[in-house]
Amino acid sequence: MSTTEVPAAPADSSTSAGDTASILAAARVKRGQTGKPTPKPKSWLSKASNECLKLIRRVHLYSGIFMLPWVLLYGFTGWFFNHPGYFTGDQVTTFQASDVADGQLASLPQPNAIASKIVDELNIESFLVDGPEIKLTDARAAEYSSYLRFSVSADGAQHDVEIDPVSGSGQVRTTFRNESETEVVADELPSNPLQNVASVIVPENAMTKAQEVTPQVLTDLGLPSGTASPGRRSANLTFSAEVDGVPCIVTCNLGNGSVTALREDAKPEIETKSFLQRLHLARMYSPHWNVRWFWALMVDLMFLSMVFWGVSGILMWWQIKRTRLWGGGFLVASVICATLLMVGMHDSLATSGRGRGGGGGGRPQGGRPPAAQVEAEADVDEVASVPSQKRS
Repeated sequence: MSTTEVPAAPADSSTSAGDTASILAAARVKRGQTGKPTPKPKSWLSKASNECLKLIRRVHLYSGIFMLPWVLLYGFTGWFFNHPGYFTGDQVTTFQASDVADGQLASLPQPNAIASKIVDELNIESFLVDGPEIKLTDARAAEYSSYLRFSVSADGAQHDVEIDPVSGSGQVRTTFRNESETEVVADELPSNPLQNVASVIVPENAMTKAQEVTPQVLTDLGLPSGTASPGRRSANLTFSAEVDGVPCIVTCNLGNGSVTALREDAKPEIETKSFLQRLHLARMYSPHWNVRWFWALMVDLMFLSMVFWGVSGILMWWQIKRTRLWGGGFLVASVICATLLMVGMHDSLATSGRGRGGGGGGRPQGGRPPAAQVEAEADVDEVASVPSQKRS
């Protein structure tokens, strides 16, 4: 019995298309009910704010890259002021108080004891001139302002000794001299060929002319006028000249007329540490567009960059919500720390500048013979000499 297979009828294409369309429509409805709403178009102000923040981030990035050498230079050269002995090539020898001088440095006079002796001496001096009575108080702790420093010249060496007045420990920095290098050849030209010319008088120069008309300038501006006197640092005029055919750099102080000449082939060598320290302190614009003017410009750019980095860093931090709490804590701690340090340094700088003497080399106080020279008396003599200096 033969069977005949009946082929399956093909699916209706229109039915399949309808099912697909219905499925897609249902999915769209479902997505519209549970999905996120379509974001609203941003306003012009919001777009401008985003572009501004993007620009700030870009400037923060590229200014940091450009100013990196100056940041490193500023930090590195400033570091030398706290550690002036580094990179000098000198031999450094450290010691403990108990290991040298039979331990005498371990029992240096304490600050309070020296302060009490100073007060006793001041009362004697004050009594002799019918002055006030001085009493030692504990409102401010007696403290040494710096380390005890001495210079010792030895055969072929120069020693700079630094002793901690509190612990008695210290270090010796030794510079060895080569006597053959210090000998001066008799027929060699001096580095300053005008060393026998102390000064010159140039009646008509910029300094004298400006000094003459300065009172009139004040009068023309409606300000009280008087006699004009040169500042503490008068302007110099530097120029090139030949002294007996030798090229030199001549510098003339326009205030007092002093003249110095430096041979072009005898410029003094500056050690690296000294050069970096002087570079750190170099400031002020020059009247001419020279290297010093552009260096001063970079100092200003450094200031502006540091301020900008701080402000832009605050803005970028505030954009990241998860860091606001920690960042706010660090910001508050930084402000408190900076405020306390500034208040403390203001007090320290306001008091440490007083009583600076010439190293205790003055005359004896009150006509009495000087006391025995003790290492710790270096700073004491400076303080004790203040009343006698005032009386003189």
